[in-house]
Amino acid sequence: MVITDRNELDGQLYETFARSLLLPGTPQQIRKRSELREELSNRTTGGIYFTTLQKFGRSKDERDAGHDHPLLSDRRNIIVVVDEAHRSHYDDLDGYARHLRDALPNATLIAFTGTPISFEDRNTKEVFGEYIDIYDLSRAVEDGATVPVYFEPRLIKVNLAESVTQEDLNLAADEATRGLDDTERARLEQSVAVVNAVYGAPERIKSLAADLVAHWEDRRTQMTKFIDKPGKALIVGATREICANLYSAIVALRPDWHSGDLDKGRIKVVYSGDATDVPPVSNHVRRDSLNASIKERLKNVDDELELVIVKDMMLTGYDSPPLHTLYLDRPLKGALLMQTLARVNRTFRGKQDGLLVAYAPLADNLAKALAEYTDTDQAQKPIGKNIDEAVGIATDLVEQLRTLLAGYDWKAVLHRGGPKAFLNAVTGAVNYLRDTGTPGNKPDDDGDTLADRYRRISGQLARAYALCSGRLVELRPEIQVYEEIRVWMAKFDAEDRQSRGEPIPADIQRMLSELIATATASGEVVDIYWAAGMPKPSLDDLTPEFVAATRQARNPQLAIEALRKTLIEESARVARNNVVRQRAFAERIAELMNKYTNQQLTSAEVIAELVEMAKEVAAESKRGELFSPPLNDDELAFYDAVSQNESAVLEQGDDVLAKIARDLVEVMRRDVRTDWTVRDDVRAKLRSSIKRLLVKNGYPPDKQPGAIKLVMEQMESMAPRFAEARG
Repeated sequence: MVITDRNELDGQLYETFARSLLLPGTPQQIRKRSELREELSNRTTGGIYFTTLQKFGRSKDERDAGHDHPLLSDRRNIIVVVDEAHRSHYDDLDGYARHLRDALPNATLIAFTGTPISFEDRNTKEVFGEYIDIYDLSRAVEDGATVPVYFEPRLIKVNLAESVTQEDLNLAADEATRGLDDTERARLEQSVAVVNAVYGAPERIKSLAADLVAHWEDRRTQMTKFIDKPGKALIVGATREICANLYSAIVALRPDWHSGDLDKGRIKVVYSGDATDVPPVSNHVRRDSLNASIKERLKNVDDELELVIVKDMMLTGYDSPPLHTLYLDRPLKGALLMQTLARVNRTFRGKQDGLLVAYAPLADNLAKALAEYTDTDQAQKPIGKNIDEAVGIATDLVEQLRTLLAGYDWKAVLHRGGPKAFLNAVTGAVNYLRDTGTPGNKPDDDGDTLADRYRRISGQLARAYALCSGRLVELRPEIQVYEEIRVWMAKFDAEDRQSRGEPIPADIQRMLSELIATATASGEVVDIYWAAGMPKPSLDDLTPEFVAATRQARNPQLAIEALRKTLIEESARVARNNVVRQRAFAERIAELMNKYTNQQLTSAEVIAELVEMAKEVAAESKRGELFSPPLNDDELAFYDAVSQNESAVLEQGDDVLAKIARDLVEVMRRDVRTDWTVRDDVRAKLRSSIKRLLVKNGYPPDKQPGAIKLVMEQMESMAPRFAEARG
């Protein structure tokens, strides 16, 4: 039997286990107290049940008569699995926990909790015994199951009346979180009034909104670099009235964030309520189904919704992987504090950490909550690590980057001024880092080059800065330069990987998206040719002036990489259906770049070689005209396939090989079908046709297998086009 204390979690667990194919029986969800009693009383063997602790309640007659909960089963082979065990199993005198034990006296209880507690009246270990197994927060971070969460205190001061102490305020806030039990309504309403008067003072709400908006706008900008979207944040207020007033203050600053439509707008408020609520609280009271749609929007990284303000809802049991920032304006404690923090420790693409921004005093509460965790968690603080550590890390990383770029005075370039002084400084630094002649660009003992170290350290700086950018105002201009260098390095890295036919990693793709978005927003696209300081080449017009300008480019290393990009693109275009020529061009470019990387060629020499190759690529489209009659592109591709063997060329000559090529095109038109690549019989027929052609034309027998293999590769490249033409 799997037991929780909330219907939503009960449903989640049941649905998850119901999909399993490993269980010995079919799980059953118990929805009524009468159903629970009937099932357990009549079950003598087996059984898999999911229910809530509240189903173990006594009837009115049993309570009035003072009877205990009736025995439902005295079997000794019943295992009760309790999830979220820290919450509801301490009322052993006359509560649900007592009733559970009366109903199943011989059952074995196994508890799961991520937040064990230890108070005078509630102690998880005393109820369930010693730990069987511990999977702590530190291990979860090490395994990549969660991300660490940093803690940034940004207290917005409160003005306390003379008769109210901070402890009074904390107690009032605690009371406000317990729900409105009818018998305690008056006392709780008084507590809410205290919190509203202090945390909800108009001037404080105004200051809180201004700081929160500024912080979020910076945070979303920094996180976009890593997750390709702004991501999401949760704002936790102390009362519903404060939540409603904070919403109004925020949208007063950013009116375009508001929308009256449920499926639009960048900010929403989610809490429960009823018909007795009045404005401003009632402005945000909705049915549960409508609140559920907002929760789903916050899970969708592509949805425009970014901020949701809550009081109690969504603090536990709610998962939104894109959620990376938590603004907490409530003095939470213990298990609830730790569970709330866990909302931002879920993994997501590019997300390295979560951030807790505390507007209420939380440092002591956080320390006390962590005291219930393992020694490793208390030492490493995978949740609650102070943001001052990120500030120190970022400052140290800036020093390391200064050392790496000591050989290039980017500041002097920047200070010279001009309309593109910033980009000139950045691209000059990129050229310095990528130049094979730069000291440090020979791999060290670990295989690292100067450029590798820059990539690694600048990436670490970007992550640290995303956490603490507000604390590094003086370093911001310098860090912006290092970040722009990192993005341009990624752009050239992507070109390099594409030239080798390798996939571009997701983190580099996200950086390129950011670069494109920035250029689009500014209306100016800065390409790699401008970065190199050279004109964009046209392979039909490689004049001596172009060659001279390229050799004198402002950033020769980038000029080389730009030329390589052009060559790869153009050779792929002019030889798009010619496997042999594509491969030949790619191999020659790779060989040339390897020689340059190994410093066997100077930058001037490699530029000259690339230009000569570019001329050859430019002439590629006219090469078929050298034959009589001329060969079209398809015929030329087959000619290249059968002329790779020198002895075949010498023995047969160009005319015979050209005739074979023309005949092969006819074979393609006659025999290729849409599914030929997966049908062995069709492929065998094609191989036979190719071999007959080669034999008929006197192709050297010992060279035929290699020629057939190349021709088949070429046919596979052309097949979709030929099959489509056949209809």
